[in-house]
Amino acid sequence: MKKNLFIPVIVLFLSILLAGCTKEEDFPDMGGNLPSHYITIQADGSFSPSLLKVASGSSITFVNNDSKAHNILSNDSVSIITNIIAPKSFYRFKNDTLIGMFPYKCTLDSNIRGTIIITP
Repeated sequence: MKKNLFIPVIVLFLSILLAGCTKEEDFPDMGGNLPSHYITIQADGSFSPSLLKVASGSSITFVNNDSKAHNILSNDSVSIITNIIAPKSFYRFKNDTLIGMFPYKCTLDSNIRGTIIITP
């Protein structure tokens, strides 16, 4: 009798495990009524848009459409820091306290630069 339950239990376990590992294809907003903004790392190694103005508390999703990995670091090395963003992946950034102008770059390719302006 125990052998008859073993296979269904394993199948159920694997189904739950695989359902939790699906790749997210959509970029949902991150709470609140503020919109989500997107900065795309283009295949030519540029940010689009290279200048983005958002309200404080908005989320920004960096989408890597390049074939190389990138990251984001603000020029002050403190305000905006991302993990390595693999090709065809993304990183969400949200901070409710930043106000000001934040030039940033990819430290893996310092020729890629942009600016985020965060308003109150």
